[in-house]
Amino acid sequence: MTDKTEKETLADSLNKTLEKSKGIVFTVAAIIVVAIVAVAVFATLKSKATEKGIEQFDLIAYNLTNEAKDLSADDIAARQTKALEDLTPLTEKKGIVGVRANMLFAEIKFSQKKYDEARSAWLKAVSGNDKIYTAPLCYYNAAVCSEELGDTDSAISCYKSASEADEFVLVDHALFSLGRVNEGAAKYADAKAAYDKLLSLHPSSNWAELSKSRLIALKAAGKIE
Repeated sequence: MTDKTEKETLADSLNKTLEKSKGIVFTVAAIIVVAIVAVAVFATLKSKATEKGIEQFDLIAYNLTNEAKDLSADDIAARQTKALEDLTPLTEKKGIVGVRANMLFAEIKFSQKKYDEARSAWLKAVSGNDKIYTAPLCYYNAAVCSEELGDTDSAISCYKSASEADEFVLVDHALFSLGRVNEGAAKYADAKAAYDKLLSLHPSSNWAELSKSRLIALKAAGKIE
């Protein structure tokens, strides 16, 4: 995260609140990325409806996170319930408003361990547009939810979609996870393909080293050639 300034940013505030929830630190980047995208496009927005939607979202996020570090679990739960209620109409919006609303909605549902609803919201944030800036991260998080739900096919599909964006900051992790889940499903050729792609993209990364070890193990077991 960036250093603290006199005026705390929305991303900093969200990070402090969300890190209270075990297991969702990896998704805080989603809010940061979306915030960056919002700043980039805000100057060119012409739609008053979109501007209003962004203002509504920012207010919801502020009310959710403002001075949240000292809140009790009950108070946090109450804020989450209110945020979900207020976000619901925004999740139906198109463009940046819908993306931001669905991603925050998913963050909250994930923290509540409601993985099916979280997955639906992350996929809704993509809305079939794989070119959207945050699509790889949404797919990645949807894959994590699918694993929590024991839905292997969905996990494979979502990790695959996330890993197809070579510039995605978590592409190494996505590819390794794709290989790992395919291994668990006895789809050894597909697992090998994921590990090989990772080695090709970033051969010196930590995830590549793990991929090498998995390929050696699979060959030793006679699962792949």
